[in-house]
Amino acid sequence: MIADAPGIADVHWRSHQTTYVEPGRVPRTTVEAWTMRDRIQVWTTNLAIASAAYPPPSGFRRMALWVAEDDGAVVGFSATSGGHRGDGPRDLELHALYVLDEYHGTGVGQGLLDAALGAEPAYLWVLGDNPRARAFYGRNGFVPDGTEKLDEDWDVNVVRLVR
Repeated sequence: MIADAPGIADVHWRSHQTTYVEPGRVPRTTVEAWTMRDRIQVWTTNLAIASAAYPPPSGFRRMALWVAEDDGAVVGFSATSGGHRGDGPRDLELHALYVLDEYHGTGVGQGLLDAALGAEPAYLWVLGDNPRARAFYGRNGFVPDGTEKLDEDWDVNVVRLVR
């Protein structure tokens, strides 16, 4: 629901801090250039389109989103679509799966992945230097397909995983 946008934006922000900034994978200034206000706007738009509150603009692929809550607060989310550019190796792309650090190892991430993908073939992009995420996806049948690229927005190497 659209009202989840601020909670999703908060999980997104906090996860980017703990996963990318604090370990030194991505500079703080790069991550924080995408402000909380910007994130709330992006997730409000994605949720509005996902809920059919308004139609997707031309060329935009409607996302499906799932939210995990604890006592009414968003603690994680996942998002899928038919792929960023329609040129992926599978029809289904996992765009995002973020869980607050304090919920790692509790099954929240697994629940979000299962809700988003089930057993469907899919693909995703993951930071090359993110061993925790790569291990998680590996346990769920995802393997590198040999495709890597530079994420120009964050100046980091990303790896495509498929199953």
